Amino acid sequence: MATPIIEQIAAAIKTALDALVTAGSASKAERPLRSGMPSSPQDKHLVLMQGDASEVEDGAIGHKTWMQPFAIDCFVRPSDSSTTPVDTAINTLRADVEKALRDDPTWGGLAIDTIIRDPEGFLAGEGTEGVRVNADVHFRHLEDDPYSQS
Repeated sequence: MATPIIEQIAAAIKTALDALVTAGSASKAERPLRSGMPSSPQDKHLVLMQGDASEVEDGAIGHKTWMQPFAIDCFVRPSDSSTTPVDTAINTLRADVEKALRDDPTWGGLAIDTIIRDPEGFLAGEGTEGVRVNADVHFRHLEDDPYSQS
């Protein structure tokens, strides 16, 4: 069964986040299975969320072009014995995620570009805080077939 282009892009982003886990920069990367997830984030936990896409008029005849927002919540929950400032941990995790999103901004040719937008800091309670990395993925597919690029 075919996979829509946007799902292929989301899966590619998740794979890039998984590589941060493998490299030791993050502890866990996931896509929510339902709203409200995660209920207990751990230190260096990444959660990939997908927003509502906006159609972009670019004159590409026979194609639909979209700007798809993604957000990666980067949770930091340092131990009580940590001597690293929490801002240092947040800044490093944010930079690692932004770099992963820009390593291949076309996601293997699935997208036109990936644009990093303003980050948003947050407090999650219980000694957990972090930053939301926001990115827009600009992509297109055939007008009548969201499973095909061209």
